[in-house]
Amino acid sequence: MTATSAVHRCAFHAGAEEAGRVAVELCRRAVAAGSPVVAHVDDAVRRALTEELPGAPVTFAPQQRLVRVPPRELADEWSRLLAPGSGRRVAVLSQPPPALLSDAARWRSAEHEATAAVAVRPVELSCLVDTAAAPPAAVATARSTHPLLWCSGTDLPNPELEAAPRPAAGTELARRTLDPHAAAGNRAWWTAVMADAGLSGTLRDELVLVLHEAVRTAADLSGHPDGVPVRVARDGAAVACEVAVAGAYPALHPHEVPADRRLLLLWLAEKVSPAVSLAVLPAGSGSRFVVRAEHPDGG
Repeated sequence: MTATSAVHRCAFHAGAEEAGRVAVELCRRAVAAGSPVVAHVDDAVRRALTEELPGAPVTFAPQQRLVRVPPRELADEWSRLLAPGSGRRVAVLSQPPPALLSDAARWRSAEHEATAAVAVRPVELSCLVDTAAAPPAAVATARSTHPLLWCSGTDLPNPELEAAPRPAAGTELARRTLDPHAAAGNRAWWTAVMADAGLSGTLRDELVLVLHEAVRTAADLSGHPDGVPVRVARDGAAVACEVAVAGAYPALHPHEVPADRRLLLLWLAEKVSPAVSLAVLPAGSGSRFVVRAEHPDGG
C-alpha cells in the first residue's frame, strides 16, 4: 500500500457482525500490502480483528480520541507509525462513537477536515458506519462527506460527495476543540492565542469574555458535547474567531433581543466593547459564531 494518492473512504454496513467482516477485509488487505494498522473501533470489531487476524500489526486506540482530538493531529499521530521514507501508508479503521454520530454538523466538519488531512499525509482512512444503528442524519452525513465508498471489495467514487465549506477569510493562527466545562483552561488558551495575535490589555480581555460565552452557548445549543471546535484567524487588521455550533440559528441584531433566549447572554456579551463584533453564519447543516476584534482606531 504505497502512498500514491489520498484515500478517505466510507464502508457502510448493517450491524456488528457485518462491521467485523468489513474491518477484517480492510485490515487483511492493508497487512498484505505491508502497512501498519490503527483501529479506533468498538469491542465487537476488536474481537473480530484479533480472532481472525491473530498477530497482525494492529494498534488499537480509543474511539473517544476521534471526538477529542482534531483530525490533523490524529493524522500526524498515525503517520508517525511509518518508518521515514518507507513510501507506504498507514491504514486507519475509524468507527465513529455515538457522541460524534449524534452531532451531524460537528461530524460533517470533522470528515471534511479528515479529507484535507489525509490528502497531504501517508494515511488511508476507512470509516465504518452502521446504517442499522446510526441516526438517519449521520448516514446522510457519511454519504456526503467521503470521497470514496467501499463496495464489494473495491473503492468507488462517491457521486453524492459535497464540496467542503470554505474557511473564513484570513490567515489561520490556531485551531482547537475546547472542553466547554474547562472554563479556566479555555480562558488561558484564548488569552495566549490573542497575545500571539498582537492583542493586549482591555481589548484582549473583552474579546476573551465574548469568546468564553460563545463556547458556553455553543455547548448549550449542541446538547453539551464533549468539545466545541474553534478557529482563530488574522483577517487584515482584525482577529476573527469562529466557534462551531450544531443546528441552524438566525442572525443576531444589535438592537433586537434574540427570540431564542439561549442566545441572550451571548448577545449581551458582545456589547462589552465597541471593538468586538459578533455574527451568526451558516456552516453546512450547522452554524458558526464569528467573533471579530478590531482596534477602534483601525490599527
